[in-house]
Amino acid sequence: MTGTIVNCDHQKMLVFVNELSGQVGLVTINSRPYPKKGMETQLKIAASDFAFLEHDSFVDCSALFVKSVGEFKALVQNGQVSLIGNLDSATMDKVVLAAADSRHLNAFQKKFFDDSL
Repeated sequence: MTGTIVNCDHQKMLVFVNELSGQVGLVTINSRPYPKKGMETQLKIAASDFAFLEHDSFVDCSALFVKSVGEFKALVQNGQVSLIGNLDSATMDKVVLAAADSRHLNAFQKKFFDDSL
């Protein structure tokens, strides 16, 4: 599921990074970058490359959201989260590199990215 894009019930898109130790790691897709977190962690993706995007956006690799696998599956089953697309492997490689540069992720969070390769 690495690179799978999910849409939350409040219209936020998330990228499934990896499953690790019974937990799921996700990062957000935003319409604008968060420069305070460092532009090196804000990966620009083009709407022309991904059908699920309405406009160019940014994958925020400075923050990882962690949910238990059970909680994530329940969100999908009850319709709060729906699968809407995928990032290709080349783009996911860039996500991993951007996360590696993040000063905002701790060692445990970075392991989600390391193990997704």
